[in-house]
Amino acid sequence: MKIVIGALIPTVLLVLVVHRIRVNRQGVPRGVPTGITNPLTQLLLFLGLAKLCRVPVITDDIINRVLRDATGLANVMSLGGMTFGALAAIPILGVSSYITGRNLTPRTQLGIAFMIVTAMIATFLRTPMANTPTSYMSNDFPVTGPVMAYWLAYLTPLASALVIGCAYIIRELMWVRSGPFARALAAIALCELLGLVYCAFKVYNLYLQRVGIDNFWHQNAAPVSIALGLMALIAAGASAGIYATHILRDRFRRYRLLRDFGHRWLAARAANPAVVLDKSDPFLPTRRMCWTASRSGATAYRCKSNWPTICAKSEAQAPQTAPRSPDGRITMGAEDAPTAHPAPARTAQLSAVRSASDQGCQRGSGPPVSSPTMLVQV
Repeated sequence: MKIVIGALIPTVLLVLVVHRIRVNRQGVPRGVPTGITNPLTQLLLFLGLAKLCRVPVITDDIINRVLRDATGLANVMSLGGMTFGALAAIPILGVSSYITGRNLTPRTQLGIAFMIVTAMIATFLRTPMANTPTSYMSNDFPVTGPVMAYWLAYLTPLASALVIGCAYIIRELMWVRSGPFARALAAIALCELLGLVYCAFKVYNLYLQRVGIDNFWHQNAAPVSIALGLMALIAAGASAGIYATHILRDRFRRYRLLRDFGHRWLAARAANPAVVLDKSDPFLPTRRMCWTASRSGATAYRCKSNWPTICAKSEAQAPQTAPRSPDGRITMGAEDAPTAHPAPARTAQLSAVRSASDQGCQRGSGPPVSSPTMLVQV
């Protein structure tokens, strides 16, 4: 059971990474690219690989033995898992930077990754971990100078990324102050702050082991670490829940707009091709297509921008002079009334289209954008 659970988590993370990269390559309309350059995709990838290197029994009893016979080094998979965990500092900083309008260049990311990998391997080779197989690196080796250096090589990138990212988020939170985006930012800041406390507590516990102090914190190091990790995950989940709720609510509104008016929009486009602003949209008013198109506000924006123009052109081409009877009096049948005076139902429908598409476009990722900060989609 432990093996199944241990393998299930990295499998889910890596499958999600593959899905995000595949969707990005297929050109499915999204607010932002989700390929390998996206910091959230990178974070899921590093966490999945780190966990994959630490599957109980399989990595320790099988893979590590094979690698030890091939390389002469013990605990290679443990080194790989911790290295991928340290590399997660790059997308952690990338997510915080991206939310606040900054970007880490690929050259910067590669430079940081090279330094992390070099530090992890160099310090690992100097420790007894490289020669003695174990499943519990935290407890089975005395905290000598080389062991402390190895743990610092692992924790320093994570702590640095959390400090800088938390500073970015708090500064952004001081500008936003209220609303769902502010609540999501507060949850992210709390998650990063708890992660920083976890790193500090880990260093403190290593110090206690090194000097031989057996106090309350050293005796309860494991439950305290688990509690900090769980609280950080809860804060991250709260931020993701706030973000997902906000995004899904606006997406459902766009979906309802496209479902309610998609047929009429396509009919109006076909009847008035000269005034269609964009003929490249492959939209069809099916449930699946509407849900896919509602991912961003682009289709809703086209509906909003095309339909009033089409309706205006149709009304301009309609006869403006009412027919007269032989005695000169103006006559108008029921069939003529909508031409001279738009029916209230039609006016209400057009207003609904404009209102709904306004909401979808302003809150989605498509144009026009009223608040770029609120529309960050990682």
